[in-house]
Amino acid sequence: MGFVVGFSEDLLLFHALNPDTFRLNGYIVLRLEDVKEYRAFDKPEFWRNRAVRGFGLKPVRPVGISLSSLPDLLESIAKRFPLITFHTERTKPDVCYIGSLLAKAEATFTIEDLDCNAEWTGPRRLKFRDITRIDFGGGYEEALAATAPRARDMLPGRRAAER
Repeated sequence: MGFVVGFSEDLLLFHALNPDTFRLNGYIVLRLEDVKEYRAFDKPEFWRNRAVRGFGLKPVRPVGISLSSLPDLLESIAKRFPLITFHTERTKPDVCYIGSLLAKAEATFTIEDLDCNAEWTGPRRLKFRDITRIDFGGGYEEALAATAPRARDMLPGRRAAER
């Protein structure tokens, strides 16, 4: 659930809305080809719209995030956010990968992988074609970045390759 704050021919960028707390919580990018259904909550009388207005929520597009392609998207996120979450729902629906971008090639990219205990597990190569969703800038990514070993190196804009 969230607010569309950007789109391109292939990608859709949301400012994520936590439905339990009604607080903005990071960003989600989906490939348009993976969107099969959606619901628009666009009637002013709908209770969620009243809640959004009541809390004064103002979704914003993050500065400098490119939606021209997945490789450009990853590069632009990595320059501004310490960790990125990758979902591969078609190949491994119950798994996500979190890390910082190390390198990218034509069909693949490599991240410095972080496990659910905020421990670095080494490089992991992923295929662009397997990615169905990307999350960044949320509380979970921020908490992992703040508590992982070498947390002082995980400042926004610092990639593993620059350490």
